[in-house]
Amino acid sequence: MTDIQSEDDVRVLVDSFYARIQQDPVLNPIFQDVAQVDWGHHLPKMYAFWNGLILGIPGYQGAPFPPHTRLPVERAHFERWVSLFHSTVDSHFSGVAAVRAKNAAASIAHTFAMRMGVIDPMKGELL
Repeated sequence: MTDIQSEDDVRVLVDSFYARIQQDPVLNPIFQDVAQVDWGHHLPKMYAFWNGLILGIPGYQGAPFPPHTRLPVERAHFERWVSLFHSTVDSHFSGVAAVRAKNAAASIAHTFAMRMGVIDPMKGELL
């Protein structure tokens, strides 16, 4: 396997990950029923977001946290999201950028969970 090296690689990662989300019994209801994600609109944003985090390519415009605040999510949702992301990366890529992608995903999930009150950092809870 090769590392994540290009915008095409990021697109493979994002498309594969969200295809898995759409089939997942834990996460799909949040994305489909609650958030009612318009995939044609959402995926290009995710390409830009992950291009920036993984490859350092500017282009993402927006604030990723606010849209998530209204979602009825629990710790299990965050754990499943991270697990699916990591396994998607591992099924396609290996290398420094792949590790960077997995670390970024874990950090984002932890930060969102903390800010949404799903985990309590004062109690030493980690995601």
